[in-house]
Amino acid sequence: MKKEFKTIDYEWLIRPTGDPFADVGGYVIKYLMEKHPEKDILGLIEYMAKIYVNKWEGKINPYFLNSAITQPAYKGEVKIKETIKYFSSLINETGNYVEGYCRITGQNTKLFKAGRDNSLMSGSGTFVNFHHNFQFGIMLSKEMIIRMFFIPFGSVYIGGRIAIIQSNQADVTDFFVTKNCEANLANLATVSSEGVLKSEYGIPSNALFHFVDNILVNKIKEATYEFKNLSLTLYHFTNFGASPEIVIYKLPSTVFWFYSYCQSPKLKSDWQLFLSSHYTNSKFKGAKFNIATSNYDITKKEDTEHIGIENYKLWRNVILENLLNGKSLLKSFVKWGITHKFNFTIIEIYLKHVQNMRQETLNKIKELALFLTNTDEDAIKKSIKALDGYKNAYELRRFFLKNIVAKNYKDGTKETIITMEELVYYLFPDDVSWRDIRDILLFAIYQELHAKNIHVEDELLGIEIEETSINEN
Repeated sequence: MKKEFKTIDYEWLIRPTGDPFADVGGYVIKYLMEKHPEKDILGLIEYMAKIYVNKWEGKINPYFLNSAITQPAYKGEVKIKETIKYFSSLINETGNYVEGYCRITGQNTKLFKAGRDNSLMSGSGTFVNFHHNFQFGIMLSKEMIIRMFFIPFGSVYIGGRIAIIQSNQADVTDFFVTKNCEANLANLATVSSEGVLKSEYGIPSNALFHFVDNILVNKIKEATYEFKNLSLTLYHFTNFGASPEIVIYKLPSTVFWFYSYCQSPKLKSDWQLFLSSHYTNSKFKGAKFNIATSNYDITKKEDTEHIGIENYKLWRNVILENLLNGKSLLKSFVKWGITHKFNFTIIEIYLKHVQNMRQETLNKIKELALFLTNTDEDAIKKSIKALDGYKNAYELRRFFLKNIVAKNYKDGTKETIITMEELVYYLFPDDVSWRDIRDILLFAIYQELHAKNIHVEDELLGIEIEETSINEN
């Protein structure tokens, strides 16, 4: 039966706090408590210290600067003994402390100094200006400092830097940490554990969306998740030496839901083909995506090298990066739609849920595309050329009035195709760029041409679509 220390609040060792670092450490503790119910918290600390020292050779420098484990003056078992000694002083409250409110939990309790030796991305020593009143470090409860010690076991390296993932839904963060703990224990069982887990993905955007794929594959939505409200944050950082740095990548709930919706049976094939065709690698500049084989082909003299998904999935992908960085996908959708039949539902869902476009605007654009393609091929080509050449909102308005409204009136059609209200509120709303309206119309026209099996000359396939950010009007 494990001994429980009366000075430790065991609930605060594992409950969610909202702090990304403390939560990862807490979920590791929770996982290890379930695996080793016979161990108390000091036993788990010793268990982890032995892994860090004996299995990983103390290679946790990017986490803790000059801790008992990363301190060069300590060797072998001394690292473990000094670690146990330090945490015993916290648990037994024999170390220096002050009374106050913990910076993470907000509880009024005994507080201990947390610097770069026992916490992440904080200040200490010459960096005391990081803290209120120039304190020696962040003042935390002993439970929070203990949680920090377990973070390496629940995190991964991405491209040589540490990465952790936090979600607004606690079970998703738990899922990320649990997968890492399981992988670590599996490696330890086969004597192949040499340090912190290394993601096969060296690019943060790829790694984050790979985690999203894991969520979808494991059907986590069948538990407590609502994809329309689920967001993720990836913290990519190093606490190493004199150059601590952190980059934060946020995946909003709108983007998460859009990406997950694209995995539905009716959309997945179109989406995956579109996504796969946008990988690039500077080492393979001549690589071209082969739709028939889903490989990238590189022709060298008379030989052709085929690169499969197991390799090119590690390359940069502009679609994933733009989704993660809040840049519009519209340019890519339109360019792809010129030469490929593409399910309009994908762009419709994207524009509605990521760019907050009105359904009425999309409905009107699809109606106009149908109107502009219900004519002879010469007239269709003239419309495409005209739309592609416009440089301001005035020219686009003139196009609608001259090529659509006037033609609609001349044809004697009783039903008005564009009303004044539709022109103002749906085709030129204040919150949508006129370029976006033009580009979506071009996309819709080309999709109508694909459906009708009408092909335009090659010179019309090189249209230039200006790239805008999601928030640009």
